[in-house]
Amino acid sequence: SASGELECPPLEEYLKKVKEFLEFDPRIENVIVTSEDKSACEEFLEILNKELPSLRVIQNIGDVQQGTGSGSKLEAYTEGSSNAEVVASALTSLHMHMRARYFVLTSKSTWTSTIAVMARVYGFATEVIVFDIGPNKNTFSNLARRGCA
Repeated sequence: SASGELECPPLEEYLKKVKEFLEFDPRIENVIVTSEDKSACEEFLEILNKELPSLRVIQNIGDVQQGTGSGSKLEAYTEGSSNAEVVASALTSLHMHMRARYFVLTSKSTWTSTIAVMARVYGFATEVIVFDIGPNKNTFSNLARRGCA
């Protein structure tokens, strides 16, 4: 993540959880990879290609990967991207995630918690399961991990 924002857990932690989901549900064929951090995304794609080459990776090709979770600090991180492009990028990624059933996220990020909560309420999957590898301890992060029930 960008300077001053949360430190992301090591990418190996994300990979470990993806592998656990594959053990739980060997029918998984696709993995959605998104991040505002372009280098982390590229590095994770390399890891997936090496460790789990049979998975099809789905990305938001229109994602501007602005390097920050804040549209108001955009100019400091990404040259040539407007706030409108960042919002469109985030909403497109959110739309992709609404089709997912399994999530590996960090609830230290309000955005990833929001995705999990919205997937539980508005998503297409009948059951959503979340692995939280950077847990935050508050009501919203609990909703992301366990849902409202």
